[in-house]
Amino acid sequence: MPEREVDVCIVGAGYAGLSAARALAAENRSVVVLEARERVGGRVWTGSLPDGTPLEFGGTWIGAEHYAIRGLAGELGVKTFPTYYEGESVISFGGHVRRYRGTVPPLSPIALGALGLAMARLERMALTVPLDAPWQARRAAKWDAISAGAWLTRRTNVPTDLARQLLQAAIRGLFNSDPSEVSLLHALYLMRSAGGLAKLLAIAGGYQELLVVGGAQSIANAIAAQLGAAVRLGAPVRTIEQDARGVRVTAQGELVRARRAIVAVPPALANAIHYEPALPADRALLHQRMPAGSILKTLVVYEEAFWRADGLCGASTAIDSPIEITLDCSPESGKPGVLAAFACGPHARALGALPADERRRCVLGTLGARFGPRAAQPAAYEEHDWAAEVWSRGCYMSHLPPGVLTQYGPMLREPVGLLHWAGTETATLSHGSIDGAVLSGRRAAHEVLALLG
Repeated sequence: MPEREVDVCIVGAGYAGLSAARALAAENRSVVVLEARERVGGRVWTGSLPDGTPLEFGGTWIGAEHYAIRGLAGELGVKTFPTYYEGESVISFGGHVRRYRGTVPPLSPIALGALGLAMARLERMALTVPLDAPWQARRAAKWDAISAGAWLTRRTNVPTDLARQLLQAAIRGLFNSDPSEVSLLHALYLMRSAGGLAKLLAIAGGYQELLVVGGAQSIANAIAAQLGAAVRLGAPVRTIEQDARGVRVTAQGELVRARRAIVAVPPALANAIHYEPALPADRALLHQRMPAGSILKTLVVYEEAFWRADGLCGASTAIDSPIEITLDCSPESGKPGVLAAFACGPHARALGALPADERRRCVLGTLGARFGPRAAQPAAYEEHDWAAEVWSRGCYMSHLPPGVLTQYGPMLREPVGLLHWAGTETATLSHGSIDGAVLSGRRAAHEVLALLG
């Protein structure tokens, strides 16, 4: 293969890699972006119906305070619109489906009080976690020694079963993993990065406030169009070598010689690359200890968003169903209507193991119970199991099990020779989100620019 020479080679054309490439190109540095998939966007993927209606299979929403991705959308001429949130939400527990308005679900005063106190305590703890170095928190060793699940099961922390089950569902939804798999310190760090647990879970004013016209991948598509031939698709990276001349990156059909490289793929995929010389032991062990979560996302399409006329906003939460969360993911017009239904962690793995027709019956039966019989009769039904996708192996971000952040956390953003690291897992603000991916790419680009001279 002919060797291509550039200033910087970037591995991965998700939002982190594309943002790094854009920042470098703006400073007149030559770049090439190598992407294994036949599309850009990484864990953000927008499909479409035959009529062109976007279907969000991956990362979807932009938060109220996600200024990096919002600013990027504005620069590229991509518009956003508010997630539909008028009317009542639905909560399902104890075999009953209940409707409610606002942010406070219809729980008993005891359960509601327990939920509020536990959330307030978690947020107070999160405020003590440093954004740049969570492993330096005063209680870091204690909090990293246990899982978020272990903390939630203690009745001194969450005294009622219902409040505990709701918080466990929240952690599953945030990490797409069972709470027992996630370090309490990592959970607190995510809350600190977002400005609180409430913002992570909220629609209006929170992480689910905005949808993107044309789908969330359209912003990535616009960046790729600007970069042109610098983005090489269908080019999974196999080897990264460092030598006296710089970096030599070998991919399927591509050979790139660069002064430096930025690796902007999920840690589990970065671990599959062969490095010469080998990565330091701590960096390699970090990759091995950062698994992604399991999520099965189902998009159920109707001729219109009928639930709106019924006084519902499309948002639902459950603690007695594998479909723990739904949200309205329709175009701004509400036609067609699209409900996004999420199964997370163990629920995703269990549903994914079922035959497709049985899984469909389960999802539609659940939606019918929450939104009425029309919900069980869609015009189209699509789903995606991210854990089964070879170039992601899970979504939407990697989680840190107990003991990892305090031992290996300092390696998250630390360059290894001529290699730099990006990805939403490395973000301080907006950790785990699309916005965090953008910020991480820009941070890695600035690191490289400072060293290129």
